[in-house]
Amino acid sequence: MKFIFTCLVFLALGYSAFAQQKAKYTIRVIDRSGKAIRGSFYAAADDGLTIIRNRKDTLKLSADSISALYIHRKGIAAPLAIAGGLTFFVLAAKSDKLVESVVLIAAGVPVGVSGGLLLGGLLSNKKHYKALQAKDFPLIKSNLQKYTVLK
Repeated sequence: MKFIFTCLVFLALGYSAFAQQKAKYTIRVIDRSGKAIRGSFYAAADDGLTIIRNRKDTLKLSADSISALYIHRKGIAAPLAIAGGLTFFVLAAKSDKLVESVVLIAAGVPVGVSGGLLLGGLLSNKKHYKALQAKDFPLIKSNLQKYTVLK
């Protein structure tokens, strides 16, 4: 029993330590040929960026090949959209009048979802860097490191 409890404690500690290293920001990198590469933002250096694609593939991009960066925070728009839609659904469920309930569900839920998406888009800390050159990366490295897993 003590062995199982010890294993569970170490498993929980290991999982919580791993969960702290999750990337909070996604990045879309446009290279010189116009190809877009998407992934989680892992690290920024003077000579390029490191991103994680599909949770396992690590990709190192050199500063010479990058022409634009688009960074935004993950997981903030969807919960707000769900909350906005649910607000009108709960109001419809509490209403005593049938017509008012139908109108709140038919018109209010899409409006609540749209409002949540709009608010989530505003709160997502979007950053855009366009027309980048290799000489720009040492200058913007400190700004980029705010959004990386590796500080």
